[in-house]
Amino acid sequence: MQDQEFPHIYTVSALTREIRQRLETGFPLVWVSGEISNLRQPSSGHYYFTLKDEGAQLRTVFFKGNHIHLRFKPQEGGQVLCRGRLTVYEPRGEYQLILDYLEPLGWGALAQAFEALKARLQAEGLFAAEQKKPLPFLPRRLALVTSPTGAVVRDFLRLLKQRFAAVEVLIYPVKVQGPVAAGEIAAALDDLGRYPEIDAIVLARGGGSLEDLWPFNEEIVARAIHRCPVPVVSAIGHEVDYTIADFVADLRAPTPSAAVELVVPDKAELQRRLARLGSALSLGWKRRLEAARRHLQMTSRLLPDLRRVLTDLRLKVDEKAETLTRRTGRRLEGCRQQTRLAHSRLYLLSPRKSVTLARQRLEQAGLTLGQRWHLIIKERRRHLDYFQNHLQQLSPLAILERGYAVALKLPEGTIIRDANQMQAGAAVRVRVAKGRMDCEVREVGEF
Repeated sequence: MQDQEFPHIYTVSALTREIRQRLETGFPLVWVSGEISNLRQPSSGHYYFTLKDEGAQLRTVFFKGNHIHLRFKPQEGGQVLCRGRLTVYEPRGEYQLILDYLEPLGWGALAQAFEALKARLQAEGLFAAEQKKPLPFLPRRLALVTSPTGAVVRDFLRLLKQRFAAVEVLIYPVKVQGPVAAGEIAAALDDLGRYPEIDAIVLARGGGSLEDLWPFNEEIVARAIHRCPVPVVSAIGHEVDYTIADFVADLRAPTPSAAVELVVPDKAELQRRLARLGSALSLGWKRRLEAARRHLQMTSRLLPDLRRVLTDLRLKVDEKAETLTRRTGRRLEGCRQQTRLAHSRLYLLSPRKSVTLARQRLEQAGLTLGQRWHLIIKERRRHLDYFQNHLQQLSPLAILERGYAVALKLPEGTIIRDANQMQAGAAVRVRVAKGRMDCEVREVGEF
């Protein structure tokens, strides 16, 4: 009863503090979308604005430490997507949203598209380090692909003139923002890839929002950079801005001005470096020459007097030559004596006499053999003549020569010795000394 009559009474501060605790506990982190109004940025650098829609509004604070890397600048009336925590500002008893992230409404879809394309191109190997082409140490001609009306061209040329004025620059004007920008950039890279004597291409643009830089996140631009035979340097936006073109390019520069420093060396620094290297080389060469000279002097002291050595060697050579001449003479004389003695012995033991005697005997035996062979042949010829004459006397042909004939019975060819063996009409061959005759028997009778 006492509690009902006297309920717990809060002070304003205590109630506000409890509301704050419950609000921060119940809503630790929330995402809110709405329209920016009453935007202000005092000297502290913090953003203060009201986030509203058709039915309500919410006070919002974006501290400088959280938006220092923000890629865009909040604008009055802009539709945004916020992330933060709810709290209560106790002095005024107002609840408000303390932000840690802010992006234009619609950036979420672009971010998803960015990440999806990035993952696909990375899987294909377009970001691989081995695909990167090296830049020349000192290019003779550069190509700058950018908008001709922006400050990028002026800053690029100014800084290039300061670093190395002799480098030529070919400016290829393209749109760097809008729906046709990606196609123009890709066409420019294809054209410059066929252009002779281009050592490097700088693809440049100033800073901007994600929508402004989106042409450099298009796949057509990424593939044009990848197939370009000339090294491509991306210099897009500020240092915190990253695009797909940065990952595909052979080299990324944080800003267009930094691209000049990365691509073109400083002529004055090169001259100073060459001067230092020349001085170091000259000093090193002098030191090395002096050390070599000292070493040569020390070595020459250790070496003997070459003239004296040469004289001694000449004397030794002459002495050896004389000794060799004497020994050679004696050796040759001994060889001559041995040769003469061997010649005498060889003459005494020479087979020439035996050969001459054997030849004479052979000739005499040849004469005797010839004479005996002649007598044998003569005797044999005489016997042959005797037997030939005797054979001729016994030959039937000799009888035929005296007028006789031989009758042969046909067809047997047997000699007819008895006429009674033949009959009239039989065929007979009669052979005479010169030729033969085939006859027919007419009559058989006695002498």
